[in-house]
Amino acid sequence: MNTDALNLSNGFQQLYCDASVLEGFSALHPISFKRVLPFQAQDTVVDDPWLIAAETAHLAGRSDQTRRDVVEAYQRCGLLAEAEAASLISIIDYFDADFFDVMGLVYANAGMFICALRWYRELIAELELKSPNSCSDSESVYASVGYCLYGLGLCEEAVAWSKCCIGPCQMAYMMCRGLIEYEAQAVGGKLLATERAANRVRYTASTNDPAQLPQTVQRIKAAMGAFAPFQEIYMDWVRSDTPAPEIQPGNYPFTIELGDESLLRHKMNLLFATGALADALTTRGYHSEAKRLLYEAAMIEPAAGFIQERIEALI
Repeated sequence: MNTDALNLSNGFQQLYCDASVLEGFSALHPISFKRVLPFQAQDTVVDDPWLIAAETAHLAGRSDQTRRDVVEAYQRCGLLAEAEAASLISIIDYFDADFFDVMGLVYANAGMFICALRWYRELIAELELKSPNSCSDSESVYASVGYCLYGLGLCEEAVAWSKCCIGPCQMAYMMCRGLIEYEAQAVGGKLLATERAANRVRYTASTNDPAQLPQTVQRIKAAMGAFAPFQEIYMDWVRSDTPAPEIQPGNYPFTIELGDESLLRHKMNLLFATGALADALTTRGYHSEAKRLLYEAAMIEPAAGFIQERIEALI
């Protein structure tokens, strides 16, 4: 239901309106979630007594039965289609704490981001307590949190959260890749592959103008020395009609990056939140700060057209 003046039940308030639940959201990233609450009049919520009872029971003592009750309540309230509910119930015995991820996803898909964060927080607390070696750049729930923060319009928190989850090394890698992509495009080519072995990184890029390579390589090495001084960098340039490199035999010291879904989601959250934050700064007249943020985003992903459009509008 969408309420003009929220009149929430006691059960809903106890489950979703306790600000202390969001304090210390993550032991890894001390980002403040104080602005998440309270619910606003325009927020969509489902304040159903059967649903609240099922979720409260599951929070108090997780079991296959409490999970089934939650799924059935979601279906009854229209948060899950009948086929989706039946599919979940058929595999309910495979879930444990990761069922909190399902609960968060159900609410996030419905645009109820505060409710989603409530359950993502439970999974993150479990992960950080029982799996201390887990990393926020690879666990998808951390990217889901960034998406919810962006969905709530909390762009500052979304940017800070996404940067923390990506981490300084990955941020440096992304900016270096973005720089090479930019420089390769300037000489009629593109970045073909990124390969890593420990702190060594090998970039393969194409070009249509070999005569420009000495100046291009000099600029790249100077900039990358500032972005990632810890990297040992190798660069190969090939003609634009050269096929992309293939995966090499097992004794080859480098591995071609095939991408990581969670890291990609963090990157998209960061780009969209940065764009929205730059829009807000522009509206308030802070054009220079907006451009600074946009240039940083363009270094992370030169092909992001919506970032380039904003930069052009400010030039």
